[in-house]
Amino acid sequence: MFIKKRRMMEVFPHRWRNLWTEWQLRGLILLSLTTQIVLVVLGNRRKYIAGPWIGFTVWSAYLLADSIALMAAGIISNELGDVYDANGLLDAKYELITFWAPLLLLHLGGTDTITAYSLEDNELWKRHSLGVVIQAIATLYIWLTAWTSTRLSLLFISMFFVGLVKYCERVWVLYLSSEKTFRDSIPDIPTNESNIMENCKLKQLEGFHLTTHQVLEVKVLDLSANSSSSNEYVPHAHELLTAYSLLEMVKRIFADLILGFQDRDASREIFKRLSSPEGLKIIEIELGLIYDLLYTKAKAIYSPWGIARRIIGIFVILIVLLLFSTLKEKHHHSMIDIIITLVLLVVALLLELCAFRELLLSDQTAHWLIKHKKTTLLQVINRTLRPQCQKKRRWSNSVGQFSLLNFSLRKTPLPYFEILKMLRIDEMLEIQPYDIPELNIEDVKFFIFEEIRNVRNWVEMNSSGTDLKVLYGRRGGRTLESYNRGDLDWSVELEFDQSILIWHLATEICYFQDYIPPNEISAPANHHGEREPQNERSRIGLDRQRCNHLSQYMLYLLVRRPNMLPIGMGHIKYRDIYSEVGAFIEDHTGKSVKDITQVEASETLSKVKPEVMLTVGGKDRSRRYRSNYVIFNACKLASALGKGEGKWQIIKRVWLEMLGHAAGQCRGRHLAQQLRRGGELLTHVWLIMAHFGLTDHFQIPRSRAIAEAIVR
Repeated sequence: MFIKKRRMMEVFPHRWRNLWTEWQLRGLILLSLTTQIVLVVLGNRRKYIAGPWIGFTVWSAYLLADSIALMAAGIISNELGDVYDANGLLDAKYELITFWAPLLLLHLGGTDTITAYSLEDNELWKRHSLGVVIQAIATLYIWLTAWTSTRLSLLFISMFFVGLVKYCERVWVLYLSSEKTFRDSIPDIPTNESNIMENCKLKQLEGFHLTTHQVLEVKVLDLSANSSSSNEYVPHAHELLTAYSLLEMVKRIFADLILGFQDRDASREIFKRLSSPEGLKIIEIELGLIYDLLYTKAKAIYSPWGIARRIIGIFVILIVLLLFSTLKEKHHHSMIDIIITLVLLVVALLLELCAFRELLLSDQTAHWLIKHKKTTLLQVINRTLRPQCQKKRRWSNSVGQFSLLNFSLRKTPLPYFEILKMLRIDEMLEIQPYDIPELNIEDVKFFIFEEIRNVRNWVEMNSSGTDLKVLYGRRGGRTLESYNRGDLDWSVELEFDQSILIWHLATEICYFQDYIPPNEISAPANHHGEREPQNERSRIGLDRQRCNHLSQYMLYLLVRRPNMLPIGMGHIKYRDIYSEVGAFIEDHTGKSVKDITQVEASETLSKVKPEVMLTVGGKDRSRRYRSNYVIFNACKLASALGKGEGKWQIIKRVWLEMLGHAAGQCRGRHLAQQLRRGGELLTHVWLIMAHFGLTDHFQIPRSRAIAEAIVR
């Protein structure tokens, strides 16, 4: 038995094992450095790039970064006991390896561009606090054990302090970004009503007769003076200043805190004066600032301490690099280890310089310089550090799209389906190829913004409240009532997921009737991005296209982001639906789905009669009832909408009302999660509604209403 085990252990040749022993630490060091580079390059880009590839890459690098650095530090510590010669002196060839320990501590400090992959990572600050203590002790142990009174040992302690401060800063930022601390850091709403009422009672006790009335005080900041002189240096300077003035309000609603009516009135007055491009740009800036607060080191960077730490860190690393380059004892060390050490120091310096460049080009720095009227310095920064062709991006500017009809007619089945099903990743991989985002959505955002503005105006004209249940709670019922289409109320009174599916399939059926291909729509975008149709056919095609985008986006939310929809939604068995749609079309065309186009499928569904649908299901009716129910009602709805072009206004406004309902019911924390995925249109809609006062967050009486006591 012993011989067999011994032979099994010698499967790998002795030369291979020696190679592994020699290169395992070097490989881990270089891999740790690679993860830092990936996080610096892609960590902040995920804010404006949507797609699974960047999410997976950043996720992998984020998880590997700490593990690899800890593993490498452990190997260094473990090898120290075996590297002394007969005289008890440290072997020279291992002295350089111990210098890598503080550099690993620098890696554990993370990058400025990402401290948390998701919001849940912020809640792990206690675990990282323990990690700081353990790693600091381990690094000090390595330093004391390998102390040789040479210049390298002094460089070791210099890099140790730089790495330790950076690691502590990371933990501090995680703590500040955790849910409870972030919520507690937001000040309470100031009120003065208690003092006013107390004064009134005192006057009453003195025998005065009091009459009270309210004077509403709304603060609308005049930012034109600062922004007018800065527009030539910073694009959207006015929007940047406005976004900063509203940042405290935005932080409150992301923390799901209640706001005072002064916030609502001030925000509403500001947004009433803005054009659609200006309002949307402010929303983008606000969401970018929230992303920085929750996922990066923004809370530490933009402070005197943060700036000083970075400047000192850059100079310390530069000095260490220069001193190491002039070491006289280099001939005692391996040339490979010397090269690796130089690479570590050079890349560490470059990463710190890149981080400082991002600091100078950030919205926070631009805001500070504009506010303090240092636009000349801002002009120098933009001209020297930002390429002229580079446009600042704040979100992906894309909208997820999912088509039930397109997916039901999929041409290629998933390979190795049974294996993937056993691993429970079959549905995810099956859906992924058909989740194709729409990139040109400026036009969609503009008419959504204007529709929300119109709802706000309607509320003011009719003296209606801003209760979301009244405005959006009927999920399209208010629109149907305004168009006198009470015959369609049944379609919006179902469960929300069923209404989305039925209206989506009905929209697709109508869309492909008298289909107008996108390349035949002549509607060039103006300088703001809003499309302007050149003729009547293009206007009709553009209306249809807008409705189709909204329809496919709502289905995308149902299938891919169900947690963003109202509670209880998103548990539908989508696979049963699309399988039955494909089977139904095959049965009524006599052709395979591989040979059927979307136009043919739409024509087939538009000709379906109710009595035909009632017999669908046959021998397996109980399992297929829900799927057939959706198909039947979608065909019924498409038929009831008719063939005229007027139906597209109804479809568009129903989808906008459903979108508003979904946005109004979503929690701020769920929406904040999407900021790391390139952003989500629903988050923008939610924030636009909040700025126009269409949110349930405003539930406190006016805190700035002044009751004046008039003595008679």
